[in-house]
Amino acid sequence: MPTFRKAQPLAWTYHRGSARVLLETPQTTSAQHGPGREDPTAPWIPLPPGVPIDAPLTDLIRERVSCRAFRDRPLGLAELATLLRTGYGVTGVTDGGPVHIIDRAPPSAGGLYPLEVSVLVRSVDGLPAGIYHYVPFADGLEQVRDAAVPPALVSRLFLGQPWAAEAAVVLVLSAVCERSLTRYADRGYRYLLLEAGHVAQTLVLAATGLNLGAVTLGGFLDDELSKLLALDTESEIVLYGAAVGHPVTGSRLARRALDRL
Repeated sequence: MPTFRKAQPLAWTYHRGSARVLLETPQTTSAQHGPGREDPTAPWIPLPPGVPIDAPLTDLIRERVSCRAFRDRPLGLAELATLLRTGYGVTGVTDGGPVHIIDRAPPSAGGLYPLEVSVLVRSVDGLPAGIYHYVPFADGLEQVRDAAVPPALVSRLFLGQPWAAEAAVVLVLSAVCERSLTRYADRGYRYLLLEAGHVAQTLVLAATGLNLGAVTLGGFLDDELSKLLALDTESEIVLYGAAVGHPVTGSRLARRALDRL
């Protein structure tokens, strides 16, 4: 069997290039929290109060399943608000005298929170179809595109996965690389991936607690999806996605829809 190095030389190069070894002093700097990509001229939608999730964590872990079969039923705006706040929202403020910390849902290397969340909306009550950008500190959405994205295009952008186009929403996680790499150099790229994983897992567990179906999306056309989301690909990169909607009724196997893979 070929070694990792020989079988996947690009992956190997990345892994070793961002490795740390004994006695090495990595070049890091004290980074400041960079600004988000908010657009003050964009139409603004404040988020309503969310929907409480009362299920124990152990139940959510046990019930979670990758759902690829969605009903044609809209999400409530309050449900979307809960997903966004749970996944990447502000959870509170820690005020310790000279230290003033804004708490967020997931762990983040250095507390830098380099991720951004975009929302492709197909069907949400009270929210026109289109594309939105979540602004955690203002607890709302700014509109990026005011028209529905054609389902065929959504499926194509996610490498032919039809469930991406059939879900009520697709949440897309992207990273502003400078926020992490300025401090952690090339190692910071690993932290971007780790953080996206933290957020995605929280999102799918929250969806489970809302009796929604969710499936993560790691395959997509990078440049085309970035262009649709109006991202500056020189500084912000798409990392991960999650399709969320009301699942079909029936067994866990029916929701998995393995015959569609």
